[in-house]
Amino acid sequence: MAHESFEDEETADLLNQNFVSIKIDREERPDIDEIYMKSVVTMTGQGGWPLNVFLTPSLEPFYGGTYFPPSPRYGMPSFSNVVRSISQAWKSDRKKIVESAYQMKGSLRELYEFRKSPDSTIDRAPISECYEALAGSFDETYGGFGPAPKFPTPSNLYFLLRYYNDSKDSSKLALSMVRKTLDSMMRGGIYDQVGGGFHRYSTDRYWLVPHFEKMLYDNALLVSAYSEAFLITRNEDYARVIRDTIDWASREMRIEGGGFYSAIDADSADGEGSFYSWTLDELTSTLLSGGFRAEDVKIVLRFFSVTRDGNFEGGRTILTSKTANTATSEWGITPDALLELIDRAKKILLEARVKRPRPSVDDKILTSWNGLMISGLTKASGALGEGEYLNFAKSCANFVLENLVEKNGEGKTKLLRRFRLGESKGDGVLEDYAFFANGLIDLYEASFEAKYLESAISIAKSMIDYYYDESGGGFYQTRADSSDLMVRAKDAFDGALPSGNSIAAIVCLRLMEMTTSEDFGNRARDTFLAFWEALIRQPASFTEMIVGLQFLLGKPKEIVISGQLESDDTKALLGVIRDQFLPYSVLLLADEMVSKVSPLVKDRLPAGKNPAKVFVCSNFTCKLPSKSEIELKKALND
Repeated sequence: MAHESFEDEETADLLNQNFVSIKIDREERPDIDEIYMKSVVTMTGQGGWPLNVFLTPSLEPFYGGTYFPPSPRYGMPSFSNVVRSISQAWKSDRKKIVESAYQMKGSLRELYEFRKSPDSTIDRAPISECYEALAGSFDETYGGFGPAPKFPTPSNLYFLLRYYNDSKDSSKLALSMVRKTLDSMMRGGIYDQVGGGFHRYSTDRYWLVPHFEKMLYDNALLVSAYSEAFLITRNEDYARVIRDTIDWASREMRIEGGGFYSAIDADSADGEGSFYSWTLDELTSTLLSGGFRAEDVKIVLRFFSVTRDGNFEGGRTILTSKTANTATSEWGITPDALLELIDRAKKILLEARVKRPRPSVDDKILTSWNGLMISGLTKASGALGEGEYLNFAKSCANFVLENLVEKNGEGKTKLLRRFRLGESKGDGVLEDYAFFANGLIDLYEASFEAKYLESAISIAKSMIDYYYDESGGGFYQTRADSSDLMVRAKDAFDGALPSGNSIAAIVCLRLMEMTTSEDFGNRARDTFLAFWEALIRQPASFTEMIVGLQFLLGKPKEIVISGQLESDDTKALLGVIRDQFLPYSVLLLADEMVSKVSPLVKDRLPAGKNPAKVFVCSNFTCKLPSKSEIELKKALND
């Protein structure tokens, strides 16, 4: 619509003569997008982007839709005709429009009316209901959930990994669903087989033809998902995907100084998909000129399922991949030799691809999405033992702390929404506080630098002060003093991106375990209760919040390491912890700084050169310390 209508002079004149036109970047203002998307869904039964909404001067919506063509087609009116009709209606029947808009405002308030009920109690019912719902919508042939278009929805995978972890013998299907989905995505066109990283979503059931936009948050969340799955399965293909995705993000999405950009556009100068797709002749000539033998080129083309006709527009091919073992049984080449050959081919193809017209980069740096990336990097660092990923996470966190964090006059921590070209701007929303605080907790557990835990606690306390609903439970998306919104939204829907409420509840639960503060725990429990009816009614729409519920009901462990961080015995014990999937645990290093915020640490500071030991606690009651790797493994699995 930007090219077809907003840049058309006649349409622009029509808009400017009759309306105050405002264009919103939904990533800078997710709070505005949330409210008006909900209003259009209420009016029309469907939503999506581009989102076009017509408002009264008091900001109440009275008409809206998604895409309008430049001329009438497929039963849709042209955008210019819509504009003329609304302009005329406003002039001739304004009173009726204002009344309907006021009613819409009331309807929206009701949609956000989530309140804890005194009759509700927290139990495991949403967990089992969520599992059944996901199993019922699972695509057994191609992985993923529901029909096309298919989104990665990593929260579904986090939930299923925990469900499997809780009862391995009786929930093998849960792990099978995760593996099938992860395998299909990494073999499909939604994954950039040459450059690494995942595209936005698949337009089809097969994960073949993507919408080619690459979002930071999708990739951050998927790095976490593949890292967790790697700890359970030890699948080296997952490790390769993690490494290639982080390589892509650090190469193409990272600003000097540490922050990560938001997205890479779908379109390039040659059209959508042209940057990522190939003809048979392009691939063949590129590989031959890169030193490949003709017989090796044939193997590469077969591995990537390349044909003369292609699988995309204009006879082009979106590369997909086979498994090394499947291919080698057919082609007479060892798995290791095949992988080496493919790695060489990818480097040559990547070098050739960078010479094409490139899609543009959305170079704003968002606090919330960088929080997700910090979490992904730290999980990858722990799973794969890659110290460089931890350094990336530290520099990203330091960038946000230096450029997007302020202290207000009351001493509260205030987050800004975005940084771009040296400018920090916009009040943060709930997801900024929740995602960034969660990332800092992950970073503390990976690095044991107390400043990150202290910052997480400060941000979480401000999150509660600014956004928590003391009477109804749960968190609003915006602060009470937000003046440009007609309603204050409170929601917990977990889609491609987890909700601020879901991650806020998880942050509070983790900090309760670390600090022993019941104030954090009460906020989390009341958040679950505020959305309890929705969790029971549509559990698969709230999978990240149910991940938080799994944590609460999973008998979390508080793990305290007492030892010198650089000593060999401490490293050995820490290696045992890092090597396991422990979704219901928090990890603390006993030192003076952390003892100020965690009573669990106070009496467990290391003394001199005494051997390292680990205290495994539950409900703040600790077992005898483990001093050997064997003892620690037993304590962690009891």
